[in-house]
Amino acid sequence: AIEFQLRCPLSSQRVSGGGSLPSGEVDLAVTTARGTLIGGWYRDPVDMIASIDLLDSNGIAHPFGDGFYRYHGNVQDDGRTVPATGFVGFYQDIQSPVPILQPRSLMRLKSGNRHLMVPPAQPIDPAEARARILRAVPPQHLTADIIENCLAPVIGDLQQKLMASAKVDRVIEIGSAHDDPDVSIIVPLYRVLGFLRAQVGAFVCDDWVAKYCELVFVLDSPEQAEECEHLLRGLHVLYGIPMRLVVMTRNGGYARACNAGAEQARGHFLAMLNSDVIPHTPGWARGMASKLGGAEEVAIVGPKLLFEDGSIQHAGMYFARNESGKWLNYHYHKGMPDQFRDANIERSVPGVTGACMMIHRDAFDAVDGFTEDYVIGDYEDSDLCLKIRKADFDIKYVPDVSLYHFERKSISTHADYMRGVAAEYNAWLHASRWADALEDLHANGVPQNRSRKTPDGEAA
Repeated sequence: AIEFQLRCPLSSQRVSGGGSLPSGEVDLAVTTARGTLIGGWYRDPVDMIASIDLLDSNGIAHPFGDGFYRYHGNVQDDGRTVPATGFVGFYQDIQSPVPILQPRSLMRLKSGNRHLMVPPAQPIDPAEARARILRAVPPQHLTADIIENCLAPVIGDLQQKLMASAKVDRVIEIGSAHDDPDVSIIVPLYRVLGFLRAQVGAFVCDDWVAKYCELVFVLDSPEQAEECEHLLRGLHVLYGIPMRLVVMTRNGGYARACNAGAEQARGHFLAMLNSDVIPHTPGWARGMASKLGGAEEVAIVGPKLLFEDGSIQHAGMYFARNESGKWLNYHYHKGMPDQFRDANIERSVPGVTGACMMIHRDAFDAVDGFTEDYVIGDYEDSDLCLKIRKADFDIKYVPDVSLYHFERKSISTHADYMRGVAAEYNAWLHASRWADALEDLHANGVPQNRSRKTPDGEAA
């Protein structure tokens, strides 16, 4: 059983009834340019409710029709746990390009009586509104129909607004930058800064990185700007390695941070590296760079990633349906020993993880970088890989290069992602966008021995 927490106990915002009378509350109501979404709960012990309708700006009630979904659970009411019905509904024809603070609804009874349902004031900020939506339906009750017909239009509109406001605030040069680096190592930072000392120390111990690479850190939690700059300047004083700190105006997520880093990067190759990925031997960047291009025009390479106990976290990425039929991303040989034979064969793979990948700059630009409509940070890497494959470039897994990955240390600090709904939404968006490609890769594997394009578009 689930519980719907009453966030709005004021009687003016609820329809209340004692005993066998119906009661209910709309605690989510978001109007965007694509329509209006509401969510809440009601109790109807003797089946008195005919419908819950949405009011437009003229006070006219509109039934939701097929865009209204119910699920069963419990609600805390006056200290008691009682059965209740949760609901979520989307109405496309009531739209507004600017936020409406309190879109109103009606509870219509079979007797003909109508009761006004006024939600609490809704957040104006798109990230806060998105967070409310991600909490609208418990993960165990979320379905593909609810995502597609209710949540997706509104989340998509809010995500677009959020990306428009997540911009580069300032760029801080620490030390003298490389004039013409071979590789730009781009590290998005979000809240977790504890790995920076180990990561920068590992970079400094690699002569090739120090000579041919530039370091670009993108701070996606700008409230930490002073702390982060102080830490990086201290590391520069200690090691002498130059760095560039890109401070965002606000948290925009993994894809936006990586794209912003790429815009500020000068390298011919871009190495996307999570802040919790630590090289443990020199030569990793040079080894990956040496595999790009070539006769097969490889546009992306990914290394072996290891858990802290030395077992495999990533040996390339593939796609398969889970037990409920959903397309998900999987890592080859996850959990197997480092020296597992099949994980030590260099090969073309459907994709590689964004935790550590190196991509040819021309190919990255040709597919417009990372797609930015996934929520918080998930599936952007496989989306990029599928775009690269659609453009007829190759992707390779390089087992001779290995790094440690202390998995999901940053994203675990994001409460909205850890609730599970964001992951479900991203999986649905990814599958709906790439269904044909996923089916083809799953059935036929990676294309072999075919003519490829070079990153600048010429025939190979």
